[in-house]
Amino acid sequence: MADPRSDTDASDAGCDGTCDLDGTAAGPDRRTFLKEGLLAVAALTAVAGASVPLEAMTRSYRVGATTGAATLTYPIPTTDGATIDRANRVILIRYQGMVHALARECPHKGTMVDWQPEQNRLYCPKHKSTFTANGTRIQGKSPRSMDRHPVTLENGKLVVDTLRVIEGDAAGWATTGVKVS
Repeated sequence: MADPRSDTDASDAGCDGTCDLDGTAAGPDRRTFLKEGLLAVAALTAVAGASVPLEAMTRSYRVGATTGAATLTYPIPTTDGATIDRANRVILIRYQGMVHALARECPHKGTMVDWQPEQNRLYCPKHKSTFTANGTRIQGKSPRSMDRHPVTLENGKLVVDTLRVIEGDAAGWATTGVKVS
């Protein structure tokens, strides 16, 4: 073992310049550490860039049906409750003699709401917003009631204009439903 007080060079003790004073091999020098650290960061960046982005991070709010149709036709629901069209993100609600077509996205962050028949309400599972059967906000982080699409009756069918979205609580929001018997 080399004496740390000696004038012996680290290379004389069989080291390549990376030895501690006692002659044992030391960890990587600063330059090696930084080089390996940068390579690790570059590798992680490449992996993250090649991965599929999370839906929540790339979320864009839809206007209109996802099938490309401007209007959608539905049979009139025979009882009170909800009919969910997942493909077009529309919820038909029949409640107290009226039918409303709601955009299925919560106004807070766009999470798809669910129908809770036992409570007769709509519920956003992400931030716990709740809405009445006709889409009126009850509580939670949502800043307003559910958005609606205009609905008309034509030849005994409901016709929903998915290109028009009337924000919850906005002018005309209350008149978007149709009376059914």
